[in-house]
Amino acid sequence: MKRLIALVLLVCAIGSVWAAEQTPPMACAVLSEQEALALVGGPLGEIFRHVETPHAQNGYDYASICGFFPKGYDIQKADRPPERGIEVALHSLRTKADAKAYYDNSLAARQEMAKLPGSPFVNARYTAVGGLGEAAVLESRSLEPEPKVTYSVAAVIFLKGSVMGQVTTWKKGTPDDTIASAAAKQVTAKLP
Repeated sequence: MKRLIALVLLVCAIGSVWAAEQTPPMACAVLSEQEALALVGGPLGEIFRHVETPHAQNGYDYASICGFFPKGYDIQKADRPPERGIEVALHSLRTKADAKAYYDNSLAARQEMAKLPGSPFVNARYTAVGGLGEAAVLESRSLEPEPKVTYSVAAVIFLKGSVMGQVTTWKKGTPDDTIASAAAKQVTAKLP
């Protein structure tokens, strides 16, 4: 009987370790509000959170998004970019191969959209970035929603293990490629 109890406890312990290892990283856990404020400046105060659980229709993608924006800014209803902001999106997939395919397809789609007239990606530049996992690309572009009002948008799209992620930053007026790269470095350092 003691052996059976010991065996059950061992199986439970192994199962809980396995379950802990299988828990996907959450976007709001890899970049805090204080870290976002230090990166993009403030004040911020509006946090956007979204989680989508994996199922067959989404390719078993456990997606989590966390964004930090100025108070009162609603990214889902906005008709213009925020004056400053940062958003982390993590897509945790079942395998490294699935994550690589997601990364490749996402990047290819963005680069194709950059070729389309009138696309918000039309002036995007793509630069490889090292040290952020298996692969990473910095996408930098500007938006001009009205004459003489320019917003800089930078996104680092990365692949690390079975996670495909993206860190996007917005800044009115000034380029923010270095902010996006610094944020991506912080985020990937916290991923398994």
